[in-house]
Amino acid sequence: DRWYQRRVHGDHQNQMDNQIKLPNVVFTPEGLGGNWSAFRNTKGKDIMGRTQVFYNWLLKQIEQGTWLNYKSTTTKPGTITSGVDEGGNKFTGINFSSQDYLSLGSHPEVMKGAIKAIEEYGVHSAGSPAAFGRSKFTVQLAQEMASFLGFNHGVLFSTGWLAGYGVIAGLVRHYDYLVVDRLVHNCLLEGCFMATRNIHFFEHLNNESAAEKIRAIRKKNPEAGIMVVTEGLYSMDSDSPNLHELQKITKELDCTLLIDIAHDFGCLGAEGRGQLELQNIQDRSNVVIIGAGSKVLSTNLGYVCCDSPAVIEYLKVFTGALMFTNSVVPVSSATGLETLKIVKSQEGKDRRKKLMENVLHMRQKLKDNGFVTYGQPSPIVPLIIGNEGVMRICARLLLENGYIVNPIEYPAVPKGTARYRLQMMTAHSKEQIDGFINMLVPVSYTHLRAHETGRNLVCRLLLEKKKIQSNKNILQLSQ
Repeated sequence: DRWYQRRVHGDHQNQMDNQIKLPNVVFTPEGLGGNWSAFRNTKGKDIMGRTQVFYNWLLKQIEQGTWLNYKSTTTKPGTITSGVDEGGNKFTGINFSSQDYLSLGSHPEVMKGAIKAIEEYGVHSAGSPAAFGRSKFTVQLAQEMASFLGFNHGVLFSTGWLAGYGVIAGLVRHYDYLVVDRLVHNCLLEGCFMATRNIHFFEHLNNESAAEKIRAIRKKNPEAGIMVVTEGLYSMDSDSPNLHELQKITKELDCTLLIDIAHDFGCLGAEGRGQLELQNIQDRSNVVIIGAGSKVLSTNLGYVCCDSPAVIEYLKVFTGALMFTNSVVPVSSATGLETLKIVKSQEGKDRRKKLMENVLHMRQKLKDNGFVTYGQPSPIVPLIIGNEGVMRICARLLLENGYIVNPIEYPAVPKGTARYRLQMMTAHSKEQIDGFINMLVPVSYTHLRAHETGRNLVCRLLLEKKKIQSNKNILQLSQ
């Protein structure tokens, strides 16, 4: 409150008001209330017709500009990007939405390798891996990924989502058990739901909770197959488990440990091996790794690595997400080979260093200005807003003023913890980060009077002398 009084009142208010461009829309309680999860389980015999209630809600969001999912790029996804939202509104801004952590998507050598692959192979894999769809690039990248991560064997999937889903659905049977961190990614959850009903969730990052679940299963069924599922870096909170301790538990209790390294691979650790490197995980005997090429390798593919050739060959036959879908296109695998080459080089180290400098600068600036962030330093900076309706308005205001962010809300995160998942890139400049902070402050405090509830930043609207209407109703909604 003292910060607010000092910054907003007096001469500062007019100065900050003049900085902000306002959208020519009307924000309404109907448009700001609710979220898409409420429409998942609609009922009625008309399966097609019952989607209409969701569509009506969606149209209100689009009309007032607060539906910011499914924005499309109209230029390459660099640090400055142009795009268009679902309502047809065009924008250009500093981009904190795209996942290209080491900024390799437009690297000259990477593009050169991709063009060469297209000239040699064309643009199509033309078959599943089992039906002559693998290219030499796909085979080579699977081997190089496994070797770089310290495993003996690997296989590529068409996307990271398919890899996460496919490895669980392919290995786990209905009589097996899954012990799962409750915040794992959707692909892992869907794989779990497909594989078995015997799913036991443990508290996020709580290895003691995981151990209790496993011991209870072992007591009841000493011969049960058990897979424990976790991630190296969680993308909504930017936090990591104690993998060394968790592996010790799984080894003692004869479990397989599945780790999703999509977000820490390539960008964390001196050599780029993520939490496996940072936590010095040397024993690979009971570990299966899955990940995605879309964050650091700057290409669409997924990978699975482990020390057992039997596991890889089994997956190739018994995972529909691999056997019955087209193989990774040659250009994607060739791109991955080029980006992996950079990840392993001195240039890769330099890019990781610059990325972390940007991350620390962003986090410090946010802290200095009274904002709350979650987790540890990583390319993901979760900026907590709190109220879902307020977050949507802030995101629209930021977009109108040249800053692109991804709004995240329930059910992706708990209710009341709506946030922006700021995604940092090596190519971001300190000037771009400072510009974002300089816009975020007046957006959040001139238009959205901020106060704290516990440790979370919760906002309510301050709509004095603005074009935004329905002030009283929105204020009540926000409160």
